[in-house]
Amino acid sequence: MNIRTMVGIAIIASICSGCAGTKVHFADAPLDKLDLSRGYKVTGRASGLHLFGLIPIGVNNRQVRAYEMLKEEAGDDYITNIRIQDSWKFVVIGEKYGTTLTATAYPGKNRSVTPTARRLTEILDELKSLHDKAQLSDVEYEAARKKAIDNYYIPPEQDVRQAY
Repeated sequence: MNIRTMVGIAIIASICSGCAGTKVHFADAPLDKLDLSRGYKVTGRASGLHLFGLIPIGVNNRQVRAYEMLKEEAGDDYITNIRIQDSWKFVVIGEKYGTTLTATAYPGKNRSVTPTARRLTEILDELKSLHDKAQLSDVEYEAARKKAIDNYYIPPEQDVRQAY
């Protein structure tokens, strides 16, 4: 087989593989087992590149990879209210595709606090310490505190109505 034939086969194979993707199956969360008072945000992101408009690199399975990252961030907690945002943009060498999944994770009833919820507590404690040492003004402290809570916490009553 000559080099032209091999390159042609490789290009045709990569174009054909660009048409196939992997299905994402979201797990069901049993509402009766959730502690709805301790919901927090989780996010998973993945991207891929369609090189020169012909060769897909990480494009087809980006949703699966984003969901795996979402589950990893949630740990043993249940994931609900998954929102999917796909985006794309032209870059010099092709098109970049991205998928962002955001969701709410809830611990099960009688389950300990998750690493993400523990991280929020650490951030709030650190902000309080900086404020107590006068390294943050009242305005800066309140803005940073609000931003941290907004990034980690979703009120359960809002989330449950949107999810079901």
